[in-house]
Amino acid sequence: MSMYASFDDLMAVPAADQYEQYALPSGKLVKIRPLTRAEHLWIGKGTEDADEIEARMISKALIEPTLTLDQAKKWQKAAASADVSAITDKIRDLSGFGQGADKRGLRAV
Repeated sequence: MSMYASFDDLMAVPAADQYEQYALPSGKLVKIRPLTRAEHLWIGKGTEDADEIEARMISKALIEPTLTLDQAKKWQKAAASADVSAITDKIRDLSGFGQGADKRGLRAV
């Protein structure tokens, strides 16, 4: 038995299955998941516009309710800043690229 993961092991728990319920500062409950690596790369592709990047992130990671990119942009404009900031911070943390993302489990090779 190999101590290394197989391809099937790596594919066993996709990002869509790693969701978490999250209460926004407004008290509204949502369900979010981490971004896949491909989504992480896509959110910044072809733009340096922070609003666009944020809306792309929300449209991919928010799974309950689901939002299209246009809906995410409308929500950005209408929602309390605390809610939008909180959800994007949580998505970054779940995805492993937040400012305070936990790196303790990583080992140097």
